[in-house]
Amino acid sequence: MCGILGIVGQPNSHVNQLLYDGLTVLQHRGQDAAGILTDTGSHFRLRKSNGLVSDVFFKRHMLRLEGNVGIGHVRYPTAGS
Repeated sequence: MCGILGIVGQPNSHVNQLLYDGLTVLQHRGQDAAGILTDTGSHFRLRKSNGLVSDVFFKRHMLRLEGNVGIGHVRYPTAGS
């Protein structure tokens, strides 16, 4: 199971903090990974790793996630039968 969030902002705005805040709300203690991809109009910016949102994204990562369009996800481990 996963949580997914997408945001399209106004031109020249930044959606990185909104995505971070949204993923923080979606996460729970069973989460095992998170990621954010943003679009500057000419480049994609990506950060993903294992762990809780606060463990994956630090200030240096957030500063690189420029753009007014973005998508984020949190992943939860699932077990099938």
